[in-house]
Amino acid sequence: MQIDPASTISYLWSVDDVLGQGATASVYKARHKRSGELVAVKVFNIMSYNRPHEVQMREFEMLRKLNHSNIIKLFTVEELPSKQKVLVMEYCSGGSLLSLLEEPENAFGLAETEFLTVLQCIVQGMNHLRENGVVHRDIKPGNIMRQVGEDGRSVYKLTDFGAARELEDDEKFVSIYGTEEYLHPDMYERAVLRKPHHKSYGVSVDLWSIGVTLYHAATGSLPFTPYEGPRRNKPIMFKITTEKPMGAIAGIQRREGGPIEWSYHLPHSCQLSQGLRVQLVPVLAGIMEADQEKCWCFDQFFTATTDILQRQAVHLFSLQQAMAHCIYIHHYNTVSIFFEEVASQTGIGVQQQHLMYLGHDLLLEGSMKVVNLPRTSPSQPLILLSYAPEANTSLPFRERKTETCITEICMC
Repeated sequence: MQIDPASTISYLWSVDDVLGQGATASVYKARHKRSGELVAVKVFNIMSYNRPHEVQMREFEMLRKLNHSNIIKLFTVEELPSKQKVLVMEYCSGGSLLSLLEEPENAFGLAETEFLTVLQCIVQGMNHLRENGVVHRDIKPGNIMRQVGEDGRSVYKLTDFGAARELEDDEKFVSIYGTEEYLHPDMYERAVLRKPHHKSYGVSVDLWSIGVTLYHAATGSLPFTPYEGPRRNKPIMFKITTEKPMGAIAGIQRREGGPIEWSYHLPHSCQLSQGLRVQLVPVLAGIMEADQEKCWCFDQFFTATTDILQRQAVHLFSLQQAMAHCIYIHHYNTVSIFFEEVASQTGIGVQQQHLMYLGHDLLLEGSMKVVNLPRTSPSQPLILLSYAPEANTSLPFRERKTETCITEICMC
């Protein structure tokens, strides 16, 4: 098989080794000619040079300005013999968040530990963007790359800054960028439905895209789905996103011309624990708000998500309910507050709770701090027993009828 190579002064790649393609550029896996180091190269096509020079230079300038572990790193800018610009960036071995979500085991969303990693990386990367007054404008799972370390842990990085620009919290812009399913409704109306309007857009457009991305990562599906899908039924897609009631985080139309079914909770198929869902849903509702005046600001988003990420996870197994729980609580909270959280999630009152750990009674004083609880995990949780008889939902024992019949026969 013939390999079609391409190269710059320092890097070499095959045009068949494509990592991603867009309207104005393609990304390839490449190697440094001397060291053999793997990199990703973004090669701009002829169409990209039809854009204003300021727009062409924007991505180079953005990446040179940004320096953070959750943002893709730009090593250098080189040229092909044809003078086409080539961005040389770090290579992420784990592909994109989108490719991860397309794997069968993630059909109903990521496992809880991996989702929390995604959340933390997005929050930290976006915080760096806002500190530098940058709006991304095309956040989606396909633009979040995954680096897998030697320990198997993931680090997610924001990439593709072709649509990014400098924008402070109180500034607006009018140009349109983004991907349909993750696009803020105001931008969707103009870019997809081609309806002219005089609206301008602020940094909250990134928050909407983050909300859709997080919902997708948590559930494996998009939050807003018209009958036949968002690409085939664009007017209904717009209707769902703009008519969404406050607090709703998803809307689906199951039949042609049918009503929209609103959801205020994550679906039961989602792999996240009830404890995390309770914390996450208000964040999704706050940032997936079409009205830019009602949508959360980034300060609210950072405060709420940081609060989630700083909580301690206490794994719990309710024996009578045969159900695993995960309580997310601050390490500085008291055990009394922990008991109340347990009651909220399990329905077992504080006075009825009896905890065990490693087969022994766990005696806790209400004034103790949560940080002093034993370390737990899904495989080594606290065991919760209830003193309340109604907590035992098992069926009462009854002798089998067949056995009774046999006894009667024997007695005859």
